[in-house]
Amino acid sequence: GHEGAWTILPLMKDFSVAYGRNSSWIFFCEEDTRIQVVKLLETLGRFDGSKEWFLGKALYDEESTIIHHYAFAENPTVFKFPDFAAGWALSIPLVNKLAKKLKSEPLKSDFTIDLKHEIALYIWQKGEGPHLSSVPEFCTDDVNSHKADHCATTFSNFLPLCGEPVKKEDIFVAVKTCQKFHGDRIPVVKQTWEREAALIEYYSDYADISIPTIDLGVPNTDRGHCGKTFAILERFLNHSSPRTPWLVIVDDDTLISIFRLQKLLSCYDPNEPVFLGERYGYGLGTGGYSYITGGGGHDQWTTRKATFLTKSQCPSTSIGISIQ
Repeated sequence: GHEGAWTILPLMKDFSVAYGRNSSWIFFCEEDTRIQVVKLLETLGRFDGSKEWFLGKALYDEESTIIHHYAFAENPTVFKFPDFAAGWALSIPLVNKLAKKLKSEPLKSDFTIDLKHEIALYIWQKGEGPHLSSVPEFCTDDVNSHKADHCATTFSNFLPLCGEPVKKEDIFVAVKTCQKFHGDRIPVVKQTWEREAALIEYYSDYADISIPTIDLGVPNTDRGHCGKTFAILERFLNHSSPRTPWLVIVDDDTLISIFRLQKLLSCYDPNEPVFLGERYGYGLGTGGYSYITGGGGHDQWTTRKATFLTKSQCPSTSIGISIQ
């Protein structure tokens, strides 16, 4: 498969070849989206499939935001992008147009951070392409809600029940921080979710006994924290209990529900190599890679017996540790 398939745009050429002559629409949704097929067909039937359409449940920024690179800073509400949970659709003429453009102008090597916003920007093409058309039948209400009577799609956002929640004592939480945030961010963690964690340590570029923090010997950097992250992995392997199944690495401004995390982790086998988190991408249109962002938290399976840490170069610090 294509490493960047989850970003959808690299697949447009494949969609065009496979469906460009025998279909009218490509419909995208999440795994927990529920579809009333008859209503969906009725809804799509209101639109002329021979024209370029970009349909979805419209979202917009109430104020400009860093993850959208402060786009439309003067009035961010003017730009609409689709809620993937409600599903969204592209007419085949638009798919074919995108495929043709991607063939002549490959995607730039850039970051994929908020896919739904980035796809809408690419389709819009600075005004040369269509805006998102909001479709009220594309919904994120629960299927049993009275609000869902008119909906072609609904969404179930409940955590799955996979058995007994993982014990707190089976989760080791590593908080990444640095000296400049000891005074404002760490107190928030301590006043909110720290009390829910049975095993927690704070890792910094400065040892502060009042918190306390552990100095990993890795200098803080403004961009990229490869060295610090892998130093945490190495310390976990060398210093934690060999029976601790889960390591969770979070930033000092990440908010966590430990209880929900316990339920979520019960759906995974800690005896398997599991790496969970919010996925970002870099250069996926030109052979780049996916990675997990620290802001969303990493849930990392490890064990003392693992021998997967070897010295190597980190992209943004001089020496780090890579997973092999």
